[in-house]
Amino acid sequence: MIKELYRYSTALTSQLPFCATPLRLDSYNNCSFGCAYCFAKTRQGFGREQSLKIGNPEILKKRLERVSNGKISSALDEFLYKKIPFQLGGMSDPFSTFEENAGVTLDYIKILNEFHYPFIVSTKGTVLSNDKYLLELKKSNCYIRFSTTIITEEFRESVDRKCPPLHEVIACAGMLASHGLPVSFRFQPVIPGHEDSAIYLIEQAAKCGVKHISAEYLKVPIDANLKFGSSLKKMLFGNPVQYYNSLGAFKLGREFSLPIEVRQNSLIEIYKSTKSFGLSFGFADNDLLHYSDGNSCCGAADLYLKNAGFFRGNVLGAIKNKEIGEKVYFSELLDHWIPSEKISSYLNSKARISIDNKELPEWVGYLMQIWKGELGIFKPSFFNGIFQTSELDAFGLPVYIRKHTPFSLQLDKIKLNESVC
Repeated sequence: MIKELYRYSTALTSQLPFCATPLRLDSYNNCSFGCAYCFAKTRQGFGREQSLKIGNPEILKKRLERVSNGKISSALDEFLYKKIPFQLGGMSDPFSTFEENAGVTLDYIKILNEFHYPFIVSTKGTVLSNDKYLLELKKSNCYIRFSTTIITEEFRESVDRKCPPLHEVIACAGMLASHGLPVSFRFQPVIPGHEDSAIYLIEQAAKCGVKHISAEYLKVPIDANLKFGSSLKKMLFGNPVQYYNSLGAFKLGREFSLPIEVRQNSLIEIYKSTKSFGLSFGFADNDLLHYSDGNSCCGAADLYLKNAGFFRGNVLGAIKNKEIGEKVYFSELLDHWIPSEKISSYLNSKARISIDNKELPEWVGYLMQIWKGELGIFKPSFFNGIFQTSELDAFGLPVYIRKHTPFSLQLDKIKLNESVC
C-alpha cells in the first residue's frame, strides 16, 4: 500500500453557505468502493484515479491540543474551538477496504475520543462493526450515517460496485444501534424511477433501531455521460444528461438537478413512511434543507450529538426557522457566531473573494455577495419558499420573505394530520 501523506485530510468545505457541519475529516483521499455515480469522481474531487494518500492522525492531535489551549490561528481552528462536528468521511469513505489494512480511521476516532470531540461518520462500509471499532465508538460522541442507494434490488450490485450487500449494512446498523449508538440512513442517491425501494428500507431501518432517515435525489454532473458507470448510464437511457434534461432538470454549477415537481410526490411519500415509524427525517436536497427536522441541515445531528456546536452563521441559518409571511434580513446572520479569520484559503479558486472593507470579517463579506446572488448559487431565494422582495435593508441588501409553495402546502397538510392523530 502506498502511504503518501494526505495533506488536506482536515478542512472546511464548500458547503459553508448552507451547512451546519461544514467541517470534514478524511482518513484517505480515495475509496476502494466503486459506486457508479461516485461523487468524488464526478464532482472533480479525488475520485479513484489518484494514488492513495492517507491522513496523519498525529497532526490532528497536535492541532486539537493547541486549540484546546486557546491558541487559534485560522478559521479552521475557530470551528474546532466551537466544537463544530467533523464529518468523518466527507470526501472518501473512511471504512472502505483501505481501512482494513491501514487502520487510520480507528486512530482518528481514538484521538477524537481523547478530546471528547463530536463527529458524524459517513460510510457504506461495515468494518466499524468489528470489536475494536465498536469499543472506541461506544466511548465516542458520534452519530453514524450509512449511505444507501435507493434502487431496485436487482440493480444494486451493478451500481454499488464493491460495496457490502444491503443486508450486511442493515445488520451492522442494527448491531451498532443495539449498543446505544445513534444511527441514521441517508438515502443517497435516490435513483429516479426506483423510489418505491425506499419504503422497504425504511421498514428495515425502523426494525433495527435507526433513528433518522434523509433523502437526496441523484444529481447528474455535466460530464456524467463520461464518468458515470456503464450500468447507471444504461438505467438512465444511455445518456444521463439528456434524460435529466427531458425531465426539466435545471443546471446548478456543474450539476443537473431534477425540478421539485418531479421530486415532490416521492419525497413526500418517503417522509410519510418515515414518520409512521416515529423516526426523524431530513430533506437532503439542498433547496429543501430548511424543511428537515432538527436545526443542523438534513442530518438532524443536533438531536443526537451531545455538547456539540453547529454553524448557523450562513444562509440556511437565517431562513431555517422562519414562518410563512416572515421576512428574512441579512442582519439576522450577525446574531450568530461568525469566524473572524480568513476563509478564502478553504474555497476553490472560482469561489474566492476579495473584500475591500478591512473592518468586516472575510466571511461576512462573502455572505453579502452570496446574499445578492453575486457569488455562487445559494442566495436565500435558492431555497424553496423563499422569495426576494423589492425592499432593501440598512446594508443595501435584498430583503427576502417566506411564502407557501405547493411543496410546503403538501408537507404542512401531512404534519397537521400527524398532530391531529
